[in-house]
Amino acid sequence: MNRFIRDQRSEAALKGLLLKDIRVIDVASVVAAPYAATLLGDFGAEVIKVENPTVPDAPRAFWEVDPGIQPYWAFLARNKFPVTINLRSEEGKKIFLELIAQSDVLVENMRSGTLEKLGLDMETLHDHNPGLIIGRLSGYGQTGPYAARPGFGTIAEGFAGFTYLNAPRGGNPLNAPMPLADFLTSLHLVFAIMICLRDQKRGERGGRIIDISLYEPLFSLFGGEFIRYTTAGEVPQSLGSEWSYVAPRNIFKTRDGKWVTMTASVQRPFERLMKAVGHPEIIDDPRFKTNKERIKEENRQVINRVIAEWIASKDLDDVLETCAQLDVAIGPINSMADIAKDAHYEARQSWIEMEDTLTGSSIKMPNVPFRIPGSQGKIRFPGLPQGSANEVIYEDLLGYTPEQIEKLRETGAI
Repeated sequence: MNRFIRDQRSEAALKGLLLKDIRVIDVASVVAAPYAATLLGDFGAEVIKVENPTVPDAPRAFWEVDPGIQPYWAFLARNKFPVTINLRSEEGKKIFLELIAQSDVLVENMRSGTLEKLGLDMETLHDHNPGLIIGRLSGYGQTGPYAARPGFGTIAEGFAGFTYLNAPRGGNPLNAPMPLADFLTSLHLVFAIMICLRDQKRGERGGRIIDISLYEPLFSLFGGEFIRYTTAGEVPQSLGSEWSYVAPRNIFKTRDGKWVTMTASVQRPFERLMKAVGHPEIIDDPRFKTNKERIKEENRQVINRVIAEWIASKDLDDVLETCAQLDVAIGPINSMADIAKDAHYEARQSWIEMEDTLTGSSIKMPNVPFRIPGSQGKIRFPGLPQGSANEVIYEDLLGYTPEQIEKLRETGAI
């Protein structure tokens, strides 16, 4: 494993990756802040993943499939070098500050005030590295009456107004089927870090503190709904698979039992669709001449009915082909099984196949989700075992001897 890690830290492994000179310390847990570090690592940033020696990061235990592959950890901890540090020990804090001094970014998502209680307050961190960018992600942010509360993405989704609107018509609110707030906040945190890196130099200048909560990025996407309430006093309600601002936009079932999602709110595609479904008379009906008229509830019902009847009379492939010819936006509602065999996913390399470093088994995972020709990000390896980079990082980066590392293990510092 040491040879593998040294190879992955080499100049050859990082050739062409735009962030290869950036070092990130990931002392966060679970999903939100760690995924921000993951995205930086995809473009060559050296991400050192810090875990407690006795309490591994939770995603390692989210699920396991034979022969010992941890799916969530494999993708969430990709391109990271795991080390263990006991931040409650003086020796552990010393190692941590040595890493800080040689890094550009720190991401953490402990409850507000936890780092300070450990003696690792922001002033201390910046004393050791004036150029350190500190991404502080928490449930409710570092200020405000709820700052000390524990926060998770599911709670943030409810707090931000998402869960209220994520419901079937007249039904109960539903949680998202994945850590939506966590991943969305990660994207905003990466954006903030990249802004800060514009004026940063390790150990010299540009140190910043980024205060980001789990709920605010998601809340910010509901700008229209919030303005609607604060100006008109109208509380937006769920329309199930529809959206109150446009029509038609809905989910429909085909004759062969498949599901599709469609949006045709732009006038010309809407008119072409009405001809295709056998109702050209709708085009000149004043109730449907504009989106403003179509979004009225009674008019929505008419449009949904005629589209649903047409789609229910045809198989999936026929529906997709007809709408493609009409230039109407429609797509299948895929399961993971559908995605794994989809020709477009394969042609775009939206997922990649690679070897799991620990088990030697072949695994497939989503690829870096955007492309920069000539400087493309890369998933070099999946998540590694806990503490597997201890010897390489502490020897090669900090200058510790094998004997010192063994002593640190014995004392519980790592």
